[in-house]
Amino acid sequence: MKFYPAQIIQSALLCAALLGLAPLANANDNLNPPPKQVTQTIENAKLMGWGTLRWFGLRVYDGQLWSNAEPEGFNYKRDPSWLELKYARSFDGSDIAERSIDEMEDIGAGTEEKRKVWLTKLTAIMPNVEKGHSLSALHTPGKGLHFYRNGLPLAKVDDPELAEAFMGIWLDPKTSAPEMRRELIGLKKR
Repeated sequence: MKFYPAQIIQSALLCAALLGLAPLANANDNLNPPPKQVTQTIENAKLMGWGTLRWFGLRVYDGQLWSNAEPEGFNYKRDPSWLELKYARSFDGSDIAERSIDEMEDIGAGTEEKRKVWLTKLTAIMPNVEKGHSLSALHTPGKGLHFYRNGLPLAKVDDPELAEAFMGIWLDPKTSAPEMRRELIGLKKR
């Protein structure tokens, strides 16, 4: 069988995509415009950045962050923000809640007792997600979080410490996904 240059390039790109070395689509192709909750709640909100979380090369979700801060000065503990995750796979809500608590522990958020209480709250809130679904959090520092599923209200959390810990999963300097953090905040230019 004789291969032509175009076939070799197509084969190489397909192999790279299957191995997770190259995306089949850009992460920003999977983003949504700012929801009305952002424009109504965060004055002068703008898209700070977007990124993709991969696990062993497999796309887990695409995220985008909206705020009114500048990337260099952004502080998730101080600046209001909207974080939206659009899932590329299906997950049980209880698994999302448990993983969230593990990530909070890794960044040093809360005590063991508080994380147990938070797990109960998050398990009651987090729905199962299917490929293409989105979960969003509107964070108002010092007040709490509003959760949304596919743009519709899901739950309100009036616990500022839980709200900060939840946002810290992606935005704290100690996050387990530092590359995605830089992308979301807009510190990594594309």
